[in-house]
Amino acid sequence: MSNNKPEPHQLTLTQQLGWATGSLGTAIMLGGLTTYAMVFMTNYLGISAAVAGWLIGLSKFYDLITDPLIAQVSDRTKSGMGRRRPYLLAGAVFCPLALVLLFAVPDFDSHTLLLGWLAIMLLVYATGFTLFNVPYLAMAAEITSSKRERTLIMAQRIFFSTLGVLTISALGPELIELFGKGVRGYQGMSQVLATVVCFAMLLTFATTRRAPTIAPSSREAYGLKRQIRLLAGNRPFLYYVLAKIFMFLSQSSVQVVMIYFAYYLLGSDESILQAFGVGYTVGSVLTLPLWNYLISGYLGKRNAFMVSALGLGTVFLSWLLAGEGEATYLLYIRFGLLGVFSAGSQVAASSMLPDIMEYDRKRTGLNQEGLYAAAFSVVEKVANTLGPIVLGSLLGLTGYVAAERGEFPAQPDAAITVIQLMVSVIPFAMTVLAAWCISKYTLSPSRDELKKTQ
Repeated sequence: MSNNKPEPHQLTLTQQLGWATGSLGTAIMLGGLTTYAMVFMTNYLGISAAVAGWLIGLSKFYDLITDPLIAQVSDRTKSGMGRRRPYLLAGAVFCPLALVLLFAVPDFDSHTLLLGWLAIMLLVYATGFTLFNVPYLAMAAEITSSKRERTLIMAQRIFFSTLGVLTISALGPELIELFGKGVRGYQGMSQVLATVVCFAMLLTFATTRRAPTIAPSSREAYGLKRQIRLLAGNRPFLYYVLAKIFMFLSQSSVQVVMIYFAYYLLGSDESILQAFGVGYTVGSVLTLPLWNYLISGYLGKRNAFMVSALGLGTVFLSWLLAGEGEATYLLYIRFGLLGVFSAGSQVAASSMLPDIMEYDRKRTGLNQEGLYAAAFSVVEKVANTLGPIVLGSLLGLTGYVAAERGEFPAQPDAAITVIQLMVSVIPFAMTVLAAWCISKYTLSPSRDELKKTQ
């Protein structure tokens, strides 16, 4: 049989799209936290930027415990619904509930009680996201063994993820306006978005009922130390994770600072998110089929990731040229290009992960997809969280003035400089490092590597 013969699809179109729809929910959950939570705390609840950043950050370091735990449990689960789907159902309940509760802040007389409420709700938020996202990512290596089909379903996943970004950025401000702005506006927005999250996650749960699955490994009794050793011995995964850390850091930096950048350097407001949502979505959706074609037929996953990372960095750096009175069409061009290169990097990187899981099965003889999904999820959430932590800490050091009732008071020059660097130079440097790391990635185990896992 010829090696060039196309691999047959193992999933129906309904299963492909149904699984991919879950990323609409996860994108809204991530975006709701990184785009709105910090601004909501600093400019509507009167919480200092440093405290708000650390509140969000500490909730994500909590994932260092919960993600590996859910990974182990789902790897070993035996049920009529398969290893992963029970947790998809649980996540579909907890995620929308957490999204509503995060912004449904009671009118506390005590600032301490307010901080305590937010801390608890952020932990609930993190738990719900973990319940769904870790098993969801692990499924990608189970439901198909075809590398081409993995690239296809990851392209579909990025399509729905992009719709999530559009929902957060374009629909979010409209909903805030519709529900009366301020705290009430944010609360109304969260309720609508929570409904979308619930629908998307339940659809994934329902449509994957008959998707292929893999039984728990017969060699499942291994402890944390061995898990860490197996991860550390997987060199392709280490380079992949480093590259993704830098990519997540670059995107988190820009996402968390964008509203501040709009107010203080562009003379705009939250409406910039709508321009971002439209431009990003158009650029991403229009080029997803092209990226799928280029990755499968010409560039390959590693090269496509490198090209996309450097392209993103160039666009980020161009924000140094932006200022008040920026032409609208230039904003749309920048956001459109961000969509183009983000689509390439996400399709390439997402389809690498199930390949790495399969590579691990060949090295170790263990079916531990959840372990890799958890490691990836922890990296994603912690790296994304460093954006609020770094921004909050730097703004606190530069004397950023927190406010209530949605005010944006005048700020020190040092704070303005931090905002500008966080949207341009810093993310550019991160993407260059990401491209360098992924250049070292290869799925070619040596005999010595294979022996070490026996």
